[in-house]
Amino acid sequence: MSREDKTQKGESKQDAKGADPEANAAECDGDDICEVHDIPIPPDGGWGWVIVMSSFLCNLIVDGIAYTFGVFLPKFVIYFNEGKGTVAWVGSLLAGVYLSCGPIVGALTNKFGCRTTCIMGSVVGMAAFALSTLSESVAMLMVTYGIIGGIGFGLIYLPAIVSVGYYFEKKRALATGIAVCGSGFGTFVFAPLAAMLLEHYDWKGANLILAGIILNCAVFGSLMRPLEAPKKKCKPLLQRMAEDKAAQLERGSLMGSQYFMVQLADGSYEKRLKVPVNVDPGVHSSFDLDELAGAHAAARMPTISEAKSDPANGDAAQQEKKEDKQMKNAQLKDNLEEDPKESDKLIDEVKAAAVLRGSRNSVSNGEASNLKRRSGACGSKDDVSSLSASKKDLAARPLARKDVLYTGSVTNLREYQSQKSLASYRQSIVSIPKAVQTGKAGQGQKSGGGCCTCIPEATRKEISGLMDFSLMKDPVFLFLGVSNVFGMLGFYVPFVYIIDAATTKDIDEETAAFLLSIIGITNTVGRLISGYISDFPAVDSLFVTNVCIAVSGVAVFCVPFCSDYIGFCIASGVFGLFSSAFIALTSIVLVDLLGIAQLTNAFGLLCLLRGVAAIVGPPLAGSVFDMTQSYDVPFWLAGIFLFISSAISFMVPCVRRWAKRKEDALKAKTGGEMKQLKSSEDATRAVQT
Repeated sequence: MSREDKTQKGESKQDAKGADPEANAAECDGDDICEVHDIPIPPDGGWGWVIVMSSFLCNLIVDGIAYTFGVFLPKFVIYFNEGKGTVAWVGSLLAGVYLSCGPIVGALTNKFGCRTTCIMGSVVGMAAFALSTLSESVAMLMVTYGIIGGIGFGLIYLPAIVSVGYYFEKKRALATGIAVCGSGFGTFVFAPLAAMLLEHYDWKGANLILAGIILNCAVFGSLMRPLEAPKKKCKPLLQRMAEDKAAQLERGSLMGSQYFMVQLADGSYEKRLKVPVNVDPGVHSSFDLDELAGAHAAARMPTISEAKSDPANGDAAQQEKKEDKQMKNAQLKDNLEEDPKESDKLIDEVKAAAVLRGSRNSVSNGEASNLKRRSGACGSKDDVSSLSASKKDLAARPLARKDVLYTGSVTNLREYQSQKSLASYRQSIVSIPKAVQTGKAGQGQKSGGGCCTCIPEATRKEISGLMDFSLMKDPVFLFLGVSNVFGMLGFYVPFVYIIDAATTKDIDEETAAFLLSIIGITNTVGRLISGYISDFPAVDSLFVTNVCIAVSGVAVFCVPFCSDYIGFCIASGVFGLFSSAFIALTSIVLVDLLGIAQLTNAFGLLCLLRGVAAIVGPPLAGSVFDMTQSYDVPFWLAGIFLFISSAISFMVPCVRRWAKRKEDALKAKTGGEMKQLKSSEDATRAVQT
């Protein structure tokens, strides 16, 4: 199902406003607490391009090393004297673990930020590759190189992707496309580099050098500077309320006219000449704090100078003002009881302004204490400030945005096009845990956590959000997940075995290593092309992905029929070009099928399923080779897996339409039952009357 709304609609909507969308974020109304200012604004450039460069280099190193395991495979087989099916577990664990640990890494990224997580991953990855040189068995190599190395790579990979989405909105498709091209470019660079290292050193020396290269990701991760909420100051509450009150007056603002309106005893209004006054709340101000009661209060009273100019009516005016003040103070307290979060803040501002104005308009400590006591739902002032700080901190976290994993342009999203401005879209897309929203974060951490009460509520929510298996009940996601499992069973087979398969056809080992470089460079081109095509609103990203998977399956299936180096180059180029869409369009397909609200959960589960399949695929193909002593059956099997993946994925639109019809039928049935129940109730009432 293609996106129905046009990208141009979203852009023209912004242009038609004639104002910068960021300017809307600076506006505050009287009923808002300026929560929009707690949301970091992606710069869509600036330091974001440094983030793109660091993400590109991290992907280059991580995927470059992971995809070139096939260069090391023959050396490991000879050194450990084990079968290829057994040794293949090392490389498959490296690739599978760094995909499977995505939900855990997501929670760590949300808690500690992209910079800290990436640096931590580079240290873990470096230690894993360094320790792998001490391995005396394949089992130990699986633990060091495979599992620990996979965890380190996972801690690098996800922050590199999330940081780009965090810094870009309108230009996200371009920025993400550049960043993920590091995967293909890394395969192009590291394949000959690994062959050269193995030629001059043994596999242990090569791994030590790779460990030093991995440590460079700490430098790139240090460039992932976290975004901060804009430090734009809202207008003081008193000033905003004064402006709202003044807007209701017939003559505009307090200083906008030479006259002001005064309500007389009979209820009529009289226009009087205004004397120069100080607008700020003070002794000589025409603005009285008593007007905080709201728009429904009566018109303001004359200033001190005007009252003194009419001594005959002085006593009556003072009495009327006193009664009016009591009424407005009562209204102010009622308003604050309805919104207790603002009570402490208002008390401090009112008392401070009252000191400036003198005893005439002061608010007594007893009134303030009573007001604070009556707004007990908010707790103490420290609790309010702590709650506000918690909400700001959570809103500034990367995965607080539901669209941070979306690699396309946000202007294609229906959620974006339905909003009035980019600022309102940001506010609608941020998700904050309910425990923090209700001011019960501490209670939330103590209850409902089971055996994980030591884990903060926000972290638990993030992990559960990335691993909520209830989504498996959705038939659309279930079919998509099964399709991805079959796809990953065959996806890594060419990366691991195509070099060895070429050497069995009497092709030089160094020349055969360049086949991975061909896959890498064509994969880079394919990511750019598929991303560009899918950015058109009329293009169905799922259909593009399915076609690309099918074509890549054909290329893998034809590898056994290649008899010379040219044939292997063609098969490698076609596979690299078309297999790129399988990875590059993942988030776009998920949003098209499930919506932006389900993206984080669906992406986490899909990474988990892909990781499990990636762990099983290459060892399965290696075991088949050990039994047949031929690469024909393993590559045919991998091609068939990709065919099955494409076929199941082609069924997803049909399943989606079936699920929608079933849901509509259920709604119609429920609505009919409700109408029948209502009619029976009406008939019963009619009989009783």
